[in-house]
Amino acid sequence: MVFDFTGWFRFAHGCLKARPRNGRRLLIWAVFFLLYPLLETVIWISFLLDRLLYGRYRDQIVTQPVFIAGMFRSGTTFLHRLIAQDQERFATMAMWEILFAPSVTQRRVLYGLARPLRAPLNYLANLMETRWHQQNVMHRVSLREPEEDEYLLLHIWSALTTGLSAGFLEQARPYVYFDSQLPRRDRQRIMGFYRRCVQRHLYAHRIPQNVHYLAKNPALSPKLETLHEFFPDARIVYLVRNPLEVVPSFLSMMQFTWRVIGVPTQGPELRDFVLDMTRHWYDYPLQYLHQKPENSYVIVNYDDLVSDPSNTVTEIYRQIGLPVSEKFAQVLHHETEKARAYRSCHDYSLEKLGLDREQIVEEFQDIFERFGFDSGNH
Repeated sequence: MVFDFTGWFRFAHGCLKARPRNGRRLLIWAVFFLLYPLLETVIWISFLLDRLLYGRYRDQIVTQPVFIAGMFRSGTTFLHRLIAQDQERFATMAMWEILFAPSVTQRRVLYGLARPLRAPLNYLANLMETRWHQQNVMHRVSLREPEEDEYLLLHIWSALTTGLSAGFLEQARPYVYFDSQLPRRDRQRIMGFYRRCVQRHLYAHRIPQNVHYLAKNPALSPKLETLHEFFPDARIVYLVRNPLEVVPSFLSMMQFTWRVIGVPTQGPELRDFVLDMTRHWYDYPLQYLHQKPENSYVIVNYDDLVSDPSNTVTEIYRQIGLPVSEKFAQVLHHETEKARAYRSCHDYSLEKLGLDREQIVEEFQDIFERFGFDSGNH
């Protein structure tokens, strides 16, 4: 069975045991118990129809896909959306496809319906996204923009985000250490489903073999070995950012998520979880990639990316053996000018987050030394 019913019932039991004490959390649970099963019923019927109507999707070849990984808040979204503009080379998934239409059948039906309804659908999407962006300045989300395809795993209840976002950290922990803590049977089940979703996407869009699948997925960081089992010729782009920026930024984002969902504050538990997670998501990918051929991966410094996106992306292309077209070079030049004028609205204080600068510098001393990050010791 591909869907993790055991995990779903464990999560449901945790929800009921938590006894939501506010209306917001109660609304979230109502969505979980009512709308999620309804949506998944439609999706899994569509998966069945895929096998009956579009069975050839299983023969779709996935040629040298490119996966962008790294700790959350390391620039993966920025790099993903930048490279995704090179549509001559890459194909990627939009948020609406990931969450609501992962099957070939749904894509074909919705493409047909969308033409006469495009204007009202765009209006509703703009309205929802504007309200969300007013509340969340940390991560701009759009149903029509490329997004992390980790959310595909919600359809088999095997995503890191379920336990992490809901405050059930012990349920999230095995996914943080995917290659080392999940049983091989689960790793094969999860990655097999993920690969079929990629095949469906390429098949539904009739993507030619010279166009590569592109994904941004921080949660791939602990599952690189399993990823290579299913995509042997994959190229990995791994981003590294200063721990003094990554840790507080991610912790702040998770605290915001917990407030939105209505998760009660749990003292230092989330902080300690984030520190352990960040440590592993630095160590494991760097150690694993060091053993791979040099043309199969690129390690990117976040500071280089934001200061000069054009040169950074050009170097990524060079290392993975792709030329930069004149058209995409113009896009990179434009994005570089925009990046130089950008100022983040996400502000945080180490002290308010319960973090200590000296502790972070000591914990990640090797990362500071290897990448030359500023530790603030002046």
